[in-house]
Amino acid sequence: MILRGWGRPVLALLLAAGWLCLAAPEIWAQSPPAQAGGRAKRVLLIFSEGRDLPGTLMLEQSVRSELLKSATPVECFTESLDAGHSPSARHFQVFRDYLQSKYAGQNLDLVLLFLSRDYQLARDFPLREQVPLVLVSVGDLPVPSLPAGRPFTGIFQRFDVEGTLNFIFRLQPETRRVVVLGGTSLSDQALLLQIGSRAESVAGVDFEFWTNRPATEVYQDVRALSPGTVILMGTLHQDVVGQPAYTAQTVQMLAPAATVPVYVLGAGVLGTGALGGSVADFDKLGRQAGGLALRVLGGTPVGQIPVEQQTNGLPMADWRALERWHLKKSRLPAGCLIQYEPQTLWQNHWRLIVLAGAGLLAQAVTIAALLFLRRRQQLAEAEILRQRTELAHVSRVSVMGQLASALTHELNQPLGAILRNAEAAEIYLQSEHPNLEEVRAILTDIRRDDKRAGNVIDGMRSLFKRQKLASTRLDLRDLVEDTIAMARPDASARQVKLRVEIQPNLPAAQGDRVHVQQVLLNLIINGMDAMGIIPKVRRWLGVVVQKTPAGNLQVSVTDCGVGISPDDAVHIFEPFFTTKVNGMGMGLAISRTIIEAHGGELWMESNGMEGTTFTFVLPPAGCEKVKPGDLPAPV
Repeated sequence: MILRGWGRPVLALLLAAGWLCLAAPEIWAQSPPAQAGGRAKRVLLIFSEGRDLPGTLMLEQSVRSELLKSATPVECFTESLDAGHSPSARHFQVFRDYLQSKYAGQNLDLVLLFLSRDYQLARDFPLREQVPLVLVSVGDLPVPSLPAGRPFTGIFQRFDVEGTLNFIFRLQPETRRVVVLGGTSLSDQALLLQIGSRAESVAGVDFEFWTNRPATEVYQDVRALSPGTVILMGTLHQDVVGQPAYTAQTVQMLAPAATVPVYVLGAGVLGTGALGGSVADFDKLGRQAGGLALRVLGGTPVGQIPVEQQTNGLPMADWRALERWHLKKSRLPAGCLIQYEPQTLWQNHWRLIVLAGAGLLAQAVTIAALLFLRRRQQLAEAEILRQRTELAHVSRVSVMGQLASALTHELNQPLGAILRNAEAAEIYLQSEHPNLEEVRAILTDIRRDDKRAGNVIDGMRSLFKRQKLASTRLDLRDLVEDTIAMARPDASARQVKLRVEIQPNLPAAQGDRVHVQQVLLNLIINGMDAMGIIPKVRRWLGVVVQKTPAGNLQVSVTDCGVGISPDDAVHIFEPFFTTKVNGMGMGLAISRTIIEAHGGELWMESNGMEGTTFTFVLPPAGCEKVKPGDLPAPV
């Protein structure tokens, strides 16, 4: 049957429902144990004081954070008697009835009672006896006995009076008077008795107990206390006229007006102007109470857990009060916790500062290393330049050695002409009537020949000089003509015809005259050497100077020698490579180095069986490198 209309969606839903039914056991088997195994544990937190007090807030937060560590979910309920605002018996009865009606059927697993001024709520607890009780108390009242032998456990935190007195005398060793303030409730009186007992063991210090004075009188008296005096604040749950009171509010009122520091015994009072002391740590107490609650929830009967009494105060101080009274932090006991101290940039961001410092140090080291390497590179380049200059000088000397015989012949001609003209002038002058016009003509010839010889010698001297590369404007026509004049005697001796073509109106080039002349002379000598086996009637060497389309100056030297094989052409510019029998292999390597130092290029082109052409280009005046477009394509 073919399904139409709603048939296909209905079939799909039926198949999905069937799959869920089949897979339901596996799905439920994979559910979390907390959901499949049973309900969450229920814990009731009851505070005798208001939930807005600092100590109460610390305790509740610490207990809740500790209960979150339970493997089984814990559901917390919180109630507050707020005995500070309503200490009457009627209010207590109403609160007791409220607990009875609200939690009678809630199946509570544990009740945590946080008591401070008395144990009435623990003695008259309204819920069924089967609910385990954990008492948490801060004060110096003795451990209570519950009616009908009801089992309980708990932690009773005592105030560290001795630790606080040591704290005072360590921070202010000049103290000779301690004014003790406190209330009139049972817990207040218990603490005052503890302070009085400790005071008896302190020698040289007077203890005054201002416990029967109204608040207005105390406020006036603390404004006139003399140096060497301190105020020790006990607890204040009820004042001298029977009215409820709060320790933190009292300190907040007295501390700004007092002329001496105020010390306290509870961490919840810090921040109100008090200096500090060895205080009861409500955060630690809450974590201990939470850990004790986890033991009970884990199945340990409360009757098997002994009641714990502890006096472990935590040294704490308010940084603002230390600054106000000009007291040294170095006198604080070891491990003292300083509150409200402004954090420095290092304290807030020390990790970021360390990372940034490490990054800057790494950058500094890198920059120093790069500068060191650059300096070494500059020294190496300077050494290479010096060695190149030395090699160029040696090359020039070598080339001039090859031209020595030809240059000697070139010098002999003007010197011989000078000698003959001098002899002729001497003959004319010995006659009775000398022909002065002929003598003048002879002297002119002597001057011309002398200048010619001098130019030859100056050219040789300039090539022999050891000098650094100096970039100036070059007249290539003049440079090429001078070089050809120096090479012509050697060319005549070898019977090599020189063909020189110089394009007119050439712009000036940029370079060093002596070094460029050395390159050109080296290329000419190499060209003539390559024609050693060529018949004398066919020997010729061409020098062409022209301006390229890109504006560079190009010089080409072409010979009709035996040429260079492709295998040798690859290495022709490498140092110590030569095709000559007696060659050093440095001439072309030095020549290319010189041309590249001028910002130019030097290359070779084979003319097949008719010789080789060496070409170099130089940048025009005002340019550091040759303009692109005139270089040969790479092979």
